[in-house]
Amino acid sequence: MNTSSHYEFLVQKKADIEDQLNEYNEILIREKNIGMTEELVDKEGYPRSDIDIYKVRLARQQINRLKNDYNSLLVEIEKELINIHSKFNEEDRPGEFVEKTIPLSNEQIIEHRPFAKITQVDPKSPSSEAGLETDDEIIQLGPFTHLNTQKSLAEIGDHVRKSENKIILVKIQRNDNGNESMAANGKKKIIVKLVPKKWSGHGLLGCKIVPID
Repeated sequence: MNTSSHYEFLVQKKADIEDQLNEYNEILIREKNIGMTEELVDKEGYPRSDIDIYKVRLARQQINRLKNDYNSLLVEIEKELINIHSKFNEEDRPGEFVEKTIPLSNEQIIEHRPFAKITQVDPKSPSSEAGLETDDEIIQLGPFTHLNTQKSLAEIGDHVRKSENKIILVKIQRNDNGNESMAANGKKKIIVKLVPKKWSGHGLLGCKIVPID
């Protein structure tokens, strides 16, 4: 299986998992919108009679399993995208900064809504050298998307620290007046290679990221 075919296979697998997650989430919604953590017993400790406990337990188990599969798949997709970009940019070396952004076609973008925004990029920082800019909206950072990221973004900080001197793919959308890779909302979707590393400033990235409500 060539690189393009394998990427398409992974993206289709991702879509299949998302469909299954939606189905099981619908079950929880129909069962009094019980969610993943609400009690299945009443105040007296008896099984609740207003919901189908078997369906709820099964749905919760499947959601947890699928989320684990989904997170693993996102990591695999990230690695495959790195392979794709290495073919686009043969002069790039692992661990080096990429000083240009690389617009992707719609087929090469994992479709998610932005979950965070860059509000500051320090000059000569790893983020600046990777091509990130203030007001860029983050669609995906490494394996993280709006589906598996907490509002605190603490998990991203841990991932960045563990990825020091390694490439992290960051997919963003940016206001742009050009015509290349324009999305329907008038924003250009771009992917950049970001390498967290120690530099003269604070942290490993040199940018400020805040969650989008």
